[in-house]
Amino acid sequence: MTAIDSKNAARRKVASLAFWSIVLAVVVLGLKLAAWYVTGSVALYSDALESIVNVIASAAAYWAIRVSYKPADQDHPFGHHKAEYFSAVLEGVLIVLAALLILNEVWWSLRHPVPLEQPWTGLAINGVATVINAFWALTLIRAGRAEKSPALVADGRHIMTDVATSVGVFIGLVGAVLTGWQVVDPALAVIVALNILWQGW
Repeated sequence: MTAIDSKNAARRKVASLAFWSIVLAVVVLGLKLAAWYVTGSVALYSDALESIVNVIASAAAYWAIRVSYKPADQDHPFGHHKAEYFSAVLEGVLIVLAALLILNEVWWSLRHPVPLEQPWTGLAINGVATVINAFWALTLIRAGRAEKSPALVADGRHIMTDVATSVGVFIGLVGAVLTGWQVVDPALAVIVALNILWQGW
């Protein structure tokens, strides 16, 4: 295999991973929305909202990777590789937007508290989504580093942030269900929002 063939194979691999990232982001979003629908938990809502950002960010990463592989032209004599960095910055902005939307939902929840419904079913569904996310995040980070793709690495790190918040939400909601403290649910959502604000920055 020539150097050009090897480079093209690497590019196809990165583009394929970016595409499948969109598919898995949609699947995970569906699972998390189902968990929120079943429970009515604002913390699970915040987790699902971050997954909406994941779908948009994955699509942006895919676009950026495809654009970055275009050859140099008159308007871009040094190529299009900077598109990947644009995508990485866009992900940060979207994360911050998600955090602000979560804080708005927390404010509504504190003013209109409701008990959690079917919490164990919702937590089980969310747990499946978290396992999928963790596996995929590690895959993207490893591949992104190996192929020197900042967009893949950024997407993987973004998803790993989602995994960390999902684990925290899971532990916290188990505690809320066992103790009956309803205030834990919106408090967890605030923690999620602050965490992803930090990651977005």
